[in-house]
Amino acid sequence: MSNECNEHPENFDGYSPQEFTEKFVKTNYFFQKEVYRLLPLEYLKEAEGDKNRTSLKNPKEKRKQLASGLEKLAKIFEIHVSEAIKGICNSCKKYLKNPYE
Repeated sequence: MSNECNEHPENFDGYSPQEFTEKFVKTNYFFQKEVYRLLPLEYLKEAEGDKNRTSLKNPKEKRKQLASGLEKLAKIFEIHVSEAIKGICNSCKKYLKNPYE
């Protein structure tokens, strides 16, 4: 399947999904917490943009379905993932430095 949207690269700096995941999971948990805090904000920006962009398949329609999906994803990160990583960070406070405080 080709990437019809040039706005979104196919990978992150050449990493496979497996490689990227392994590198990310090995970063400081406070770094991960900050990423998970910022992800919903970025997904909401994307959703807002897609509400105003026309569909690739039908230029008469907006990307409402994509915007809605991004909003749902942002909410999941905001509520569930962020809460889970906060708990992990709380249990690691005495062992890890938090460079984001």
